[in-house]
Amino acid sequence: MVLTEVLFLVVAVLVALYTWFQRNHSYWQRKGIPYVPPTPIIGNTKVVFKMENSFGMHLSEIYNDPRLTDEAVVGIYSMNKPGLIIRDIELIKSILIKDFNRFHNRYARCDPHRDPLGYNNLFFVRDAHWKDIRTKLTPVFTSGKVKQMYTLMQEIGNDLELALKRHGEKSSGKFITEIKEICAQFSTDSIATIAFGIRANSLENPNAEFRNYGRKLFTFNISRAKDFFVAFFLPKLVSLLRIQFFTPDFSHFLRSTIGHVMKEREQSGLLRNDLIDVLVALRKEAAAEPSKPHYARNQDFLVAQAGVFFTAGFETSSSTMSFALYELAKHPEMQHRLREEINGALLEGGGSLTYEKIQSLEYLSMVVDEVLRMYPVLPFLDREYESVQGQPDLSLKPYYDYTLENGTPVFIPIYALHHDPKYWTNPSQFDPERFSPENRKSIVAMAYQPFGSGPHNCIGSRIGLLQSKLGLVSLLKNHSVRDCEATMKQMKFDPKGFVLQADGGIHLEVVNDRLYEESAQSVQ
Repeated sequence: MVLTEVLFLVVAVLVALYTWFQRNHSYWQRKGIPYVPPTPIIGNTKVVFKMENSFGMHLSEIYNDPRLTDEAVVGIYSMNKPGLIIRDIELIKSILIKDFNRFHNRYARCDPHRDPLGYNNLFFVRDAHWKDIRTKLTPVFTSGKVKQMYTLMQEIGNDLELALKRHGEKSSGKFITEIKEICAQFSTDSIATIAFGIRANSLENPNAEFRNYGRKLFTFNISRAKDFFVAFFLPKLVSLLRIQFFTPDFSHFLRSTIGHVMKEREQSGLLRNDLIDVLVALRKEAAAEPSKPHYARNQDFLVAQAGVFFTAGFETSSSTMSFALYELAKHPEMQHRLREEINGALLEGGGSLTYEKIQSLEYLSMVVDEVLRMYPVLPFLDREYESVQGQPDLSLKPYYDYTLENGTPVFIPIYALHHDPKYWTNPSQFDPERFSPENRKSIVAMAYQPFGSGPHNCIGSRIGLLQSKLGLVSLLKNHSVRDCEATMKQMKFDPKGFVLQADGGIHLEVVNDRLYEESAQSVQ
């Protein structure tokens, strides 16, 4: 009798859950919004659960569904939560700029207790806190400050040249390598010196501490894929499932490293115009007014800003560099043109490039911009709709007779926009000419946004672009890249990745022109 009652109770609970999910999964149908039919319970996340595709690229697939070509939005379900993919350019502009006050938060969240560094950093922090922190950190990223950082970056560029030379000397001037790793060593060392005043030495020692922790953070195994998926698409479960954006060992490393650097800087009084200077100034500001509340009384707040600066800074630049080299290896005529521009400028500058000169290299800018179109590091943007007190909720008229509800997640599929033939001719073709001075004028602004748009755009875009350009200059100055047996013929992305990453890496042959010629002559 007891067993029967238990079975009856279990069945009743399962039926109730199934009914609840089905009710939720009929939301967009009831609201008259075009939608993708969901799978029971898991919604539109089946391919992500099966690890057949990342969520970012899955959003792009939905965007490209031929049945939805003329729709302004598409309804989807993250498990049971109704969300919207935004397809219309004007709606995207409204979300990111015009009605930003209703969409100032990301949908993603971190756990304030188990992951305070994730919770407190500029990428995830919410509401008025985000605005305050952004205002305090902005001085680090002005064009004047970035220009001052350039000399420090150049030192790392020289380290990259020496590292490549060492590789070449061991192998008669040419070698095959996973190029993303070399690019990541460069960008790790660059971010460590310009942000923290630390020589990370990843190019000299690939297993150096900074590089090791960065590598672990962006190695998307099943566990890390789960962490990112829950944080971005099931944020209410981050505490229950103990999700952490910054792993415990990475958090410990950051706390000890940043704490030590800040203490040294405070004692020495040295100014380097870097992020640590800003963090030290914030701590002094808090100490000067002990009776007033201040973020800087929380050491984890300070460390969190350093953490997001480091992780975002090295991953975005190294991805841009490696995807650029992949395309240049496949298009040797473009590589030749770029190297001619670089070496002509170096000859003119006596072997080095000033900040103004590297920014003026037209074809280099065109190549980098086209790489960011084809391979935007973050393939989507997420925002959460928030009602504004005293104002009516936002309507989707004239597109649909629907008014957004508080807490609705919206997703902007950047990768899909960057590959939409409506905005780009032959979008799957690598063509830097799209960004020539004369063609750039015809680009639809909202259809190209590798760093986002509006007040929530990437605060470090200037540094990221400069770092990527300098890395390419340092590598292509004396070296060329070629595809080889191990180079993938068609780019395939890691289905576990939250950011765009090549599945299995990007393997290229790197040739030191002078060493290879000398080796060939000695053989003859």
